[in-house]
Amino acid sequence: MSKLPENTTTTARGDYPRVVGPDTALSRVLDFFELDGYSDPSAAWRVFTRTWNWAAPLAAAVPAESLGARPVARPVPEGFVLTGQWHVPPGAAPGRWLVLPLTDTRRDAKTEAANAPDLFVTTSRVLPRALRTRRAVDDADGAGPAFRLDDVQVPSGFATYSAGTPLRGDDAAFVWTAVTGLAFGAARRLTDTLARLAPNAAGPADTRTQSRPFAATPTAATPTADAADELAAVLRDERLNLAARVHGAPLAGRADALRSAEALAAQIRRASRTVHHVVAAAYERALPCTVDDGREPLVRLVEESSPILQYMRFAVELLPPGGQSSTVEG
Repeated sequence: MSKLPENTTTTARGDYPRVVGPDTALSRVLDFFELDGYSDPSAAWRVFTRTWNWAAPLAAAVPAESLGARPVARPVPEGFVLTGQWHVPPGAAPGRWLVLPLTDTRRDAKTEAANAPDLFVTTSRVLPRALRTRRAVDDADGAGPAFRLDDVQVPSGFATYSAGTPLRGDDAAFVWTAVTGLAFGAARRLTDTLARLAPNAAGPADTRTQSRPFAATPTAATPTADAADELAAVLRDERLNLAARVHGAPLAGRADALRSAEALAAQIRRASRTVHHVVAAAYERALPCTVDDGREPLVRLVEESSPILQYMRFAVELLPPGGQSSTVEG
């Protein structure tokens, strides 16, 4: 197993594979990525996706090469807009997650496009059936039926890089835990920022001795500092629950690994609901106590955390327990 160095900070991002990875104990994975998400959620997500290609276990469409059909991706707020033509991979069933690659992944490192994602994930059920063409010809040469997308938006959290180290279905637990750690860190930074918006606030409240149920939601009459305290406690309780779950989790080869992965998947789904609840509540609580650009720190943090939250909501569905591989424990 990899050992997490003491005093690890985001400066270690470039050494991700040597610091933490699928063979690392999940408790250390959670600790490492929570710190990274707290430090800089936007940068942490970019480096995570550049380091590991989490979409590798999914079925990939084949991009068209002909002039005028080659896929392109244009960045827009909250994601990317895709236009172009692909071929459905043989055997892809409706509803299955599909990876839509760009045509040319060997882009000049000096260009801006070289730093942009080149793999985009969607489901086959959103493909425009009426635009599939040349079925007999395409099926005959094994490429599968063709389809074209025109300005179809894909969230930032569903984009990654072909240059990243391919992950397997067996690495799902690592991905779930890593992304949940990033989400916990980003949400904790948001509650800390909310606490500092309170009048005469000295900083984030200490929640070490507090406990709150998931359903706890600050009311409109709750002072901002107290609201931040309550949300931080909800987040902390959920984080402790997940930490207990991943502590000593069995490796993929163990007979009880699949059962453990299914229990972890349920815990990740719950953690996702909690984090989304905390982020939404923190943002709502910030609105009454800020004016004009005063809420910019909260807006910026929510925007920077969006890709993590987008992916986290569907993490288990993208790489499910017992999916395309026999086990999913990392």
